[in-house]
Amino acid sequence: MKLEPKKFTGVIQVDDDTYPAAFEIKADDGRIQVDMEPIPTKAALALNDGQPGMPVREFLLSGSNDSGETFLSDTVSVDRVQIGMPNSLIGVSTREAKVAGVLESPAPAPVMRLWLRGFKSSLNAPVETALGFVEVRGSSKVVDADDMSGFVAVRAQEDTDLDGWAEKADALLAFMHRGLAFARGGRLQAPGLELYMDDRWEATYYAGKGSRSSFAPIHHLNQGPFIETLAKRFDAPEPFPDMLWTAIGMMNTDTSFNEVRLLMSMTALDAIVEHVIPKTMTTVMPKGDYVGVRDKLLAVLSDMKFKDESHSDIFAAKIKQLNGRTLSQKVQALRDHYGLSKDVYTDEAIAEATKRRNAIAHPSESSTKEDLWPRILFVRELVSQIVFHEIGYAGPYESYAGGYKTVYPK
Repeated sequence: MKLEPKKFTGVIQVDDDTYPAAFEIKADDGRIQVDMEPIPTKAALALNDGQPGMPVREFLLSGSNDSGETFLSDTVSVDRVQIGMPNSLIGVSTREAKVAGVLESPAPAPVMRLWLRGFKSSLNAPVETALGFVEVRGSSKVVDADDMSGFVAVRAQEDTDLDGWAEKADALLAFMHRGLAFARGGRLQAPGLELYMDDRWEATYYAGKGSRSSFAPIHHLNQGPFIETLAKRFDAPEPFPDMLWTAIGMMNTDTSFNEVRLLMSMTALDAIVEHVIPKTMTTVMPKGDYVGVRDKLLAVLSDMKFKDESHSDIFAAKIKQLNGRTLSQKVQALRDHYGLSKDVYTDEAIAEATKRRNAIAHPSESSTKEDLWPRILFVRELVSQIVFHEIGYAGPYESYAGGYKTVYPK
């Protein structure tokens, strides 16, 4: 997403105050740069009145030029200020910015493309969807995590329904982006989004850096079957549990500490348990049946006398939570819900992973630095199988627990 230098005139808006602004933008490798002309010193002071420890203050910057192009960002922040009179110089950066303009000739068909950093892939066949053909491209060679090296795009066809197409295509690409990040085994930064539709083009730039991949569930040279299943899953009538993407993001936290890897992987499992499987599988007995037990226990508690009245409230809170299963039991229920192998994902292995997680979250003097690596691989594999199930993917995948291998399901 390269953008040649373009000049704009417009305004800076800070709260209810508006100031004139002139600036130039350019972009290389998907990173946009905004160079401001001197602005009124009053505006510079208003933009730079933050205090240490406070959230970064962001403001709106908008502009247009004689070529009919526009710029808009409401996530601009000041990096540096050089106060002068009557004008001052400021340096700015933006987390998200949109540039739009007019095409020399109308686009033959609407196209939306999301660019990716550090993405490796082979030549994949386009997949036909209700919104058009989806195509995924990436580098088959070694790439740096921060290189803009691929994209996922959707291209409408002659018979595609274009009613609300841009919004739907954006949702499709977001879904594909999350799925490809999962397949890659790491966070997948998207530097920008392009749209060509009718006689207009738009380019949205997102700040950020690429991340390393690790333990990719899908080999980068054999992504075709997964990409096809992922794209078609978006069109399926049953909703996809978005909490799974949140869980994958937790599990793919970029860190060099095994304790953090295991802790975040178990947190991902916990999130799936609490938000994906039926609530009846996370309790000892149905909630309606426990109401009577709870009320009897609370009645006994109310007859007790405590020197400190707060103790009664503490015990009452614990009684209300007694119907909840332990994390190990919840994960076992999760395994059974998805019909995963009890011989592979054993009760003992689940309990051991939970035990190690608890030792990290609640360390004691007797805690030891035991080998966490097998538990990390075990939990990641369990989460991956759940994602495969929800996507509907039954093709080959990469397995790491118990030794690396490519698995071809029967």
